[in-house]
Amino acid sequence: MVRDPRAAGLAAVLALGTALGCVGPGGVDRSLLPDSPVALLQRPEAEALRRLSALEDLERARTGTTTTQEGVASLGGIRSLFGGAEDVDPRLLQSRGHLVLLDPRSGQIERLASAPPQARPAAWSPDRRQLLLSGTWRDRRQLFRWDRESDLMEIVTGGLRHHVNGCLAADGWLVAVQVPSVSLQQAPSRLVASGPGGGALEPVTESGFHFAMGCSPTRPQVAFVRVSPDDGRPHLLVLDLDPLGEPKEIATGAAPVFTPDGDWIVYVAITTEGGRLFRVRPDGTGRTRLSDGIHDEGSPAVSPDGRYVAYVISDRDGRERLWVRRIDGTGDRPLMTDGDGAVPVW
Repeated sequence: MVRDPRAAGLAAVLALGTALGCVGPGGVDRSLLPDSPVALLQRPEAEALRRLSALEDLERARTGTTTTQEGVASLGGIRSLFGGAEDVDPRLLQSRGHLVLLDPRSGQIERLASAPPQARPAAWSPDRRQLLLSGTWRDRRQLFRWDRESDLMEIVTGGLRHHVNGCLAADGWLVAVQVPSVSLQQAPSRLVASGPGGGALEPVTESGFHFAMGCSPTRPQVAFVRVSPDDGRPHLLVLDLDPLGEPKEIATGAAPVFTPDGDWIVYVAITTEGGRLFRVRPDGTGRTRLSDGIHDEGSPAVSPDGRYVAYVISDRDGRERLWVRRIDGTGDRPLMTDGDGAVPVW
């Protein structure tokens, strides 16, 4: 039976309200969260329901049903973990969301008015003074940098190549995913990086299928995702930039982000139950699951003090909800209640 997306959306909202009222003494106390803003894509309720309807129609066109096999990650879900584009549908294009800054304590949302078209957050600088984001410039995806203090927005990449994602490492290193093809669909890519303090971007990996990444705030090092052309699985690798080393695989997963001390990488592993948050050390040791949630979890973002992790829950109705928990996996609670939230960076 095909679900009415409006009814499904209403059910999700009611469930969320119940969850908010049932956060017990062990839940995260919002007043203790760092006041550094969370940048994310926010979809108001009407846009979220429009996106849900479009996704159900696409799933029905592919499989003849709107349901997916339990424990099997959907293609759309995997793409969202990588920060990739969704299938082209007018309703999806109209419901990508708006780049906003969320106050994690009060829940207040501020639209980033100076953001370029189709902007999405990529990463904060280690000192949280600058936000790196991806947007459209002259029909290419490029990286921009927004300064919190001056409120100035500047473009930091350009040319004929796309720069679809990036992060800022210690000592001013800029690392980016570069796509030489005009089309972004199924196009090979590579990682490029500047030197300390910025400068020209030079290749640091061979061509492949690279996606989400996270830079270490304490050393010139980057964790990134490369999808195997053989089995389509996402492999999590770590690369030392100075001196330039060889990428080392440390796990199978996506959406890596370093903790502020650089000692851990929080990421999403595709388990038989769906996407779940894990952490692992940059050398591949200490792999630990963070909590035993029942929904798909994605897009982790670690707080500036390293004590919390914001993440996105994809519930059974296809909605994307922004939640937060302690880094030890306890204290889950909703972080945003107005519409959907995606790709947070903190």
